Amino acid sequence: CRPPNNRDPERDEIASCSPFLFKQLETLDPRVIITLGRFASQTLLDTKDSMGKMRGAWRDWRGVKVMPTFHPAYLLRSPEQKRKAWSDLQMVMVELGLS
Repeated sequence: CRPPNNRDPERDEIASCSPFLFKQLETLDPRVIITLGRFASQTLLDTKDSMGKMRGAWRDWRGVKVMPTFHPAYLLRSPEQKRKAWSDLQMVMVELGLS
């Protein structure tokens, strides 16, 4: 379910692929989910919020804690945002008892 040439997914592509993702997540039953980037975060959380509004705070997906953060490709283009992403990941580590 990856669009060609690394382009953003179209609405119909998200609609056709997201049920598979949701089923996989239900099967895995994770304690925490980290979404990387706007499309992953918006799709999983069923929101149109910007990445800036979503990241840095816990969200919920069907009873699972979700931490939205920046996509690695974005961080390569915007290295000044790495500190925020690191803060998000530290919150995940605390939640999982790894810190």
